[in-house]
Amino acid sequence: MCIRDRYWSPDHPTMAGVYQESSLTTPFNLINAGELGLVGSERIEGLPYHAMDFERGIAHMAVYGVSYYVSFTEEAAAAARAAGLVPLATVPPWVVFELPPSDLVDVAAFTPSVWTGKAGFADISLAWYDDIDHLDRWLVNDGPAEWPRVSSLEDRVAASSGIETPGAVSNVVIDNGHISFSTTAIGVPHFVKVSYFPNWTAHGASGPYRAAPSVMVVVPTSQDVVLQFSRGSAEYAGMVLTGGTVVLLIVWGVGRYRSRRSRANDV
Repeated sequence: MCIRDRYWSPDHPTMAGVYQESSLTTPFNLINAGELGLVGSERIEGLPYHAMDFERGIAHMAVYGVSYYVSFTEEAAAAARAAGLVPLATVPPWVVFELPPSDLVDVAAFTPSVWTGKAGFADISLAWYDDIDHLDRWLVNDGPAEWPRVSSLEDRVAASSGIETPGAVSNVVIDNGHISFSTTAIGVPHFVKVSYFPNWTAHGASGPYRAAPSVMVVVPTSQDVVLQFSRGSAEYAGMVLTGGTVVLLIVWGVGRYRSRRSRANDV
């Protein structure tokens, strides 16, 4: 998964992994690390870091459906306990805490707002993420015509109307390149907590639409929804160029070898 790299084991995905730097989630993961640590991971300048702020960190963990927090220092463990987190296991210096329950797919409580302002979507997503009081007012970079358009972040609170349709999500399966779930809230936007990329295609839903901070929103048109990640023309072109280059290198190497053998035999 793009935002929850399977780094420790197949059953315990983490927020950080081998391909972290290539993900849209990287800036938000660094913000999270600062909020839940003694020293912020400030590898990217200009981000809204808040060191050791567990109220913010816990709210942000829910945005990505994270279930556990692992502390490394005594200060972080004490802060986690003070924030009400329950320790599940201790393997010094590590302490594993359980985070408040959150789902990997959420049903909208408010109509998402489509961003039309001058700021780029990546920049406005950082501002959206910093406002932990309104994380349920989703912001997307595209969407159906009936969704409100906003050009300032403050407008989304007044522009988004409440959704009273009850709904439940079940059978959520997230694997490499594949996401599926069932829902009773057909026609209602759903927040899928996996990194957005244009190669995702939805079946049984419209979208996916890129949503702040770095995830996806879909609107189910059927009870069962599947999102599939597939290669695009750029990937296929890269594979062809790579394969062609390898073939040319082999031909060139064989030619040089034969040339050397021929000159050696002539001596």
